[in-house]
Amino acid sequence: MRRYFSSDTAKEVGLFVNGKVFRLQNEYTKRDGGTPYSRAALARLRRDLDGSAPSWMLIGGDLFGEWPQSLPSPEEDPAVLRAVKATLELYALHQQSRRHGVAQSVESARTKRMTFGRACRLIQPDPEHDDGVRRRLASAEAAPDFNGVIRSVRALILLMRGTGDGSITLDYRSLAQDLYQVQFPDSRAEVFQRWSMDYHVGSTVSQ
Repeated sequence: MRRYFSSDTAKEVGLFVNGKVFRLQNEYTKRDGGTPYSRAALARLRRDLDGSAPSWMLIGGDLFGEWPQSLPSPEEDPAVLRAVKATLELYALHQQSRRHGVAQSVESARTKRMTFGRACRLIQPDPEHDDGVRRRLASAEAAPDFNGVIRSVRALILLMRGTGDGSITLDYRSLAQDLYQVQFPDSRAEVFQRWSMDYHVGSTVSQ
């Protein structure tokens, strides 16, 4: 079991999740309501975030299918599995019933990555009325465990869904890296520093 944060592993987590997200998104946003597989996969992944206990036999293919050799096994580094699972579940929640893709395109990310902090800024751009957003970000930072962080992130994803026409996109590769890194005491604070900077300043740290 890994005890310290690995930037190389974080990058591999982001790449692995991004590949899965875009395969689902490409299928789900097709004409005629998307493919049956994509609809079923998103429903399975939302199950845990909706409060129901996940069935590992049902979601195993969604999580472990095509697991790359470049990633440690879940037994070797459980933080990898938690980050992959949580990010895919959050994407499934964000994408639900949306005919446009909510994961930021690779082309757009090259110009300006929509990190989690920057996406949260778009929920309420007026700083005089953003107390609810900042309160949820502070709750994520104060959470005593990973599940607490995810509950706050989930609440913010729901706010993104409910904002205007629901057009806020998110760089899920970046989020996956953050959710891996936040699980390690030696690197946890860097995640919240980055979210705060992107939220308040609007600049992105290159990763």
